[in-house]
Amino acid sequence: MQCETYVHGFVHMQRLFQVAAGDQQDADGVLEACLKKRVRNMMYQARVDAVKEYYREIKHIEIKDAVACHIDLEYEQYKQGKLEWLNDEVWLLLCAYWCSDEYKVKRKRGQTSRSSNEDIAQNRGGSRPFTETQQVLVCLCIFFNVFLGT
Repeated sequence: MQCETYVHGFVHMQRLFQVAAGDQQDADGVLEACLKKRVRNMMYQARVDAVKEYYREIKHIEIKDAVACHIDLEYEQYKQGKLEWLNDEVWLLLCAYWCSDEYKVKRKRGQTSRSSNEDIAQNRGGSRPFTETQQVLVCLCIFFNVFLGT
């Protein structure tokens, strides 16, 4: 029954996202840009969630994203804030990256850029539209079913 639901969702998604052959390259570019942004946002949130997990599990303090995003942890502290959805090998690589000079320079540059913008509405996008959420969920269901065999 679940497989039928995934297949139905996939077929529905294909109908929604069909493009003419001449537009395929442009569509691929748009999709790639969208996916890069999603992964970047997901990795940003992973660090924030790791800080919150560390504070919740080790310090027994609940903190919000707005506080966690300004906190830098040390490598061993990040390790203790492990997120369940990442395997151990990837987790250790992320912890090392978050503590690297390369990451710290990029992060500082981003913070400076955001704080120098006079438009206070920047980076306040709000929630994702319902139709986009549907599309994301269909993609995730298909991915987990087909590629991970769940």
